[in-house]
Amino acid sequence: MKRLLALLLTGMMTLSMVACGSSKEEGNRLESIMKAGKIVICTSPDYAPYEFEDPTKEGQDKYVGADMELARYIADKLGVELEITAMDFDACIAAVGEARVDLGIIGMDATEDRALIMDFTDEYYNDTSQKMIIRKEDADKYPTIASFDNTTTVAAQNGTLQVGLVTGQTTATLEPIAKITDGVLMLEGGKVDGLAAAEVVANNIVEKNDALTLVPENFEYSSDGIVCGVPKGEEELVAKLNEIIAEVVESGIYYEWMEEANALANSLGVSN
Repeated sequence: MKRLLALLLTGMMTLSMVACGSSKEEGNRLESIMKAGKIVICTSPDYAPYEFEDPTKEGQDKYVGADMELARYIADKLGVELEITAMDFDACIAAVGEARVDLGIIGMDATEDRALIMDFTDEYYNDTSQKMIIRKEDADKYPTIASFDNTTTVAAQNGTLQVGLVTGQTTATLEPIAKITDGVLMLEGGKVDGLAAAEVVANNIVEKNDALTLVPENFEYSSDGIVCGVPKGEEELVAKLNEIIAEVVESGIYYEWMEEANALANSLGVSN
């Protein structure tokens, strides 16, 4: 009996060692991407000019914006096919954290909370200003961020840093939304008093909506810039991505992509 137990324990230890070795090999996501000839990224295409949909196109081509140009640039530099998976922002955060995708490109800032479940690339764009969108008719009512008190309701997209800004810098009731488009419709319809968003996105929204404007004051916030999210522990992949991002930053091409994305969004009438 003891001998049988010993044999079973030995077998279990052997299997454990094999499993650990296998896990380590599988953990090299960059190697897996190169072998598969494909990189899978997730994005939330309701955030023009970072990422949005072009209704005149189909399939993978319909996902456009500065971030999608970055995704295509990365795939091209790696010499692999790009597969874009669209989902809500908070679902995208979870997908990266659970390693169900290779990369998250969603106009995302690196935050302490996100660092608990994912790693980050270097920054590729800096847009730290955070704004509050309001109806023009309410401009006198809400001249500052502090104007939003406990009698008001402010929308912010689930999983974004704007949720923390609203709850931390106002006493307004937070209205969580899945998509920025939902918040725009709610603001236009009078169901919320404000909508929090990054400045480049907020500017895009008010340019397409004559009834909307921005609170002159920004939220108090600073950031090193926008990053890509990578599953935890993928040092080789992060290092390779940082090489590619260094090229993007040095060339300044992301700013060109942003200008082109803004022009495209304007021509399509896309306001998130």
